[in-house]
Amino acid sequence: MMKKHLFITPPVLIVVLVTIMSLLPFITKAFNIDEPLFLWAARQIQSNPLDFFGFKVNWYGVEADMFSVNQNPPLVSYYIALIASLFGWKETVLHFFFLIPAMALSLGTYFLARSFCSSPHFAAILMVFSPVFLISSSSVMTDTMMLAFYVWAILLWLEGLKNESFPYLFISGVFVALSSLTKYFGITLLPLLLVFTLVKNRGFYYRLCIFFIPVLLIIGYEWLTYNLYNQGLFSDAAKYASDQWVLKPSHILDQTLTGLSFTGGCLLGLAFFAPMLWPRRTFLIVTTVLLTLLVSALLSMDTIGGAKLYDEMESSGYRTGVRWGLVFQLALFISAGIHVLILATTDLMRHKDAPSLLLFLWVIGTFIFSSYLNWTTSARNIFPMLPAAAILAIRRADYFYKKPLTSLRRQFLWPLLPAALVSFMVTWADFSLANSQRSAAFSIGDELIGYQSPVTFQGHWGFQYYMESLGYKAVDFRVEPSSGNIMIVPINNTNTAWPNRDRFILTGKVEEQPLGWFSIMKKGWSGFYSSVWGPLPFAIGAVTPEKFAIFLVK
Repeated sequence: MMKKHLFITPPVLIVVLVTIMSLLPFITKAFNIDEPLFLWAARQIQSNPLDFFGFKVNWYGVEADMFSVNQNPPLVSYYIALIASLFGWKETVLHFFFLIPAMALSLGTYFLARSFCSSPHFAAILMVFSPVFLISSSSVMTDTMMLAFYVWAILLWLEGLKNESFPYLFISGVFVALSSLTKYFGITLLPLLLVFTLVKNRGFYYRLCIFFIPVLLIIGYEWLTYNLYNQGLFSDAAKYASDQWVLKPSHILDQTLTGLSFTGGCLLGLAFFAPMLWPRRTFLIVTTVLLTLLVSALLSMDTIGGAKLYDEMESSGYRTGVRWGLVFQLALFISAGIHVLILATTDLMRHKDAPSLLLFLWVIGTFIFSSYLNWTTSARNIFPMLPAAAILAIRRADYFYKKPLTSLRRQFLWPLLPAALVSFMVTWADFSLANSQRSAAFSIGDELIGYQSPVTFQGHWGFQYYMESLGYKAVDFRVEPSSGNIMIVPINNTNTAWPNRDRFILTGKVEEQPLGWFSIMKKGWSGFYSSVWGPLPFAIGAVTPEKFAIFLVK
């Protein structure tokens, strides 16, 4: 059975303290990217709890039903609605209460890791000091809450099988449903735990029938949404993914390299420990050969994921101006991603048991989904493999040093410093980018105060949230603007169209400078939230100001 008084041991307190202290600096972060969708749904829930998506929103330049725009279930919006009804809508309030799912995830990883490796608290801390954990947990989106339910569902299922405990198995089934109703990726728990159980028990286990709990709840959600909106939202999300899915032989190399780049970058903390997990000579030789091959392969390509690896192509066919910064960062991140997959593969080859198969399928399955099955590769889709990857790193250390690392060796603490530093810098870049959108909206509001004609804006994400809070409306591309209207166009945003100069006069611009040397959403380079922006999850290099053009309609 799980030990009593779990939450008062020193390792638990260390994990909780590290999680809280790592996220507190970002508690004033502005809402950004898809967060407005969850906030708007939460407002709807406050007024009509049983009709969570029963309103319209302009997210693609035209007004549409919310249930057709938001491809996520509503559980996190119910959480936001509860918090906001008690404490208000301020960013600091919501971010403070989203520390709870972040702590649940780090603690769940710690307790799960106790069954797999000798230093579970180190696995949990290693997970916290990863860019994808800090950025995802400093938002009010679905990812951290979904993964917290995901990890606890696995933990309780393993404990239930070990101790023949029906209550643990039952609660695990409920957590599978909660994970799936937070983000649809949670449904992958069903095949993952099914395969693990069949391998561990060498055949059918009658308590697998508990999986009917999440299946029935998801069917109930499908029935409810069909009755509310005349379409089942679970099947609608699957249809949306299949409609967006494109897998062509010519794209496989691009998708593989981009997926490896995101895996290595998002889980970069693990890369700093790689030299300590393998024989030194083997590591140096393999790393040198791998980086050489990757750089050579990248130099033979014109583009990757739509990003140009050369500045230009001459008419004679010769490439000029290698973008060395992009090439080197890609090579480093791809090699780090390969290392994560190697950890999963070698662990399975060494142990050949059900736990190692669970970790392998967890990592490889997430990689395949994010790289080939989802409509875009993003850090948010790589995030679910992080707990398993952190556990695999410590399992590899246990094997390499031939004894349990119950008391951590001093040299294991040193790689935490660069891991933490890089993760904080990347998270600060995300923090400053989000805040620049809020600052720009308020600066535009100050500049246009007292203007009598209507003011509209293009672009969405956090910029839309704050512009609407000032009373401005998102542009509807189907409506012809009237003379004297003002239109704001952000340069680095989504679903925008540059106005026709015959009808619009550029009268001014607003600029906000995010962190100047780390980018997470820089076209042609980095696309933490979508590889459409770039093949790196984040990049080191000059970051131009966020620009917002102000146009007057003639």
